[in-house]
Amino acid sequence: MTPKNRNGQRIIFMLAALFFLDATAHAGAGGFNETDDRDWRVQISESEPGVATTAASESEPDAPEPPSVNLIISKDVGGRQAELDQFAAIIRAERDGAPFEVSRHCVNQQASRIRKKVVVAGFNVENPGQTVFGGLGAVGYGTSKWLYRNLLNTGEVLPLSAPGRQMFASLKAGPTREAAGNRLDQYSAVSRQMGAQFVVSGIIRNLSVNRAESRDSSYASSIRRSLASTDPVREFVVDVVLHDGYTGQVVTEQRYTTSGGWDIPRTEKVRFDSPEFNKSDYGVAVAEVFDDITDDLMRTIDCQALLVPIIEVTGKDLLLDIGTRSGLLPGNKLRVVRAEFSLQRPDAPPKLWDTGVDLHLHQLSLDTSRAWMPAEGSTINIREGDYAVIY
Repeated sequence: MTPKNRNGQRIIFMLAALFFLDATAHAGAGGFNETDDRDWRVQISESEPGVATTAASESEPDAPEPPSVNLIISKDVGGRQAELDQFAAIIRAERDGAPFEVSRHCVNQQASRIRKKVVVAGFNVENPGQTVFGGLGAVGYGTSKWLYRNLLNTGEVLPLSAPGRQMFASLKAGPTREAAGNRLDQYSAVSRQMGAQFVVSGIIRNLSVNRAESRDSSYASSIRRSLASTDPVREFVVDVVLHDGYTGQVVTEQRYTTSGGWDIPRTEKVRFDSPEFNKSDYGVAVAEVFDDITDDLMRTIDCQALLVPIIEVTGKDLLLDIGTRSGLLPGNKLRVVRAEFSLQRPDAPPKLWDTGVDLHLHQLSLDTSRAWMPAEGSTINIREGDYAVIY
């Protein structure tokens, strides 16, 4: 081998050794490409924390899952139980408390400005045979119509005429025959049927004529009248009852008595409340008594609280059985009262319970009005047949 060839081989060998040593050094240090690749993977992990976290969580043991909850059942049961608890509280409060009583005093002037419905029912005659003398006819019917006209002429109430409705089965006991708690049950049916809170009725106790034989048309009777100057007098005695048909309470009961000269011949017939009757001394006296009865009724009704039937409940909205003729205006407030009827005596007047909830009138028509209350009707157990009261 020539020296030139030896030098070439030596160079090649040295280059190969240098390359091998350089590769070995890079391998011991981890290599540039591996380091760069590792750095890239770290950068990915840092730029995508979600991926890194997921990878870490996969390496850790799974956390225990919370117990499953049926939201529909929980919500339904909880809401229903709260409603039942509220009803139970209402029942306990009513059981431990006293029923709501309508005041008979003028607490303020608000209710006195309202025109209230009043039914003038028929008046019974205790002794119908006393009407034969003079041909008075249906005195009970005439008395009811007379009082109805008087109340209508005041313009301060809304009277309803029902002269054919008789209130008393026993005329001897009459208005004083009451059920337990000073109540007259038969009035409640009339009130609910006619939509009026107050009912006026009564019994005519006496229509007798003193010395009736002096009005005999015979010649002997005329001689006796001229000699004795007899002046027959006829009596008029009536018991008048004002009753609250919604509560069953007797508001007032009073007897009125008068008398007047009866100068009509026995053979003549003068119908009660006819023009001829009204011109007689007796008719004038009876008219004055009816004026007194009307004044007393108006003063008593004026100070009574007004109960208004609730005829429809939809959520917080109510429809009331009262209209513009009553004098109520939008913005008036009334108190909601719950009525508790007896299953054994459905016609008996209910017990009333104060709910403590006020309602607000916002719309009135001729015979009905609409109101709003802050509580749902189902929440406080208010439904058709309950009442709103205003003093």
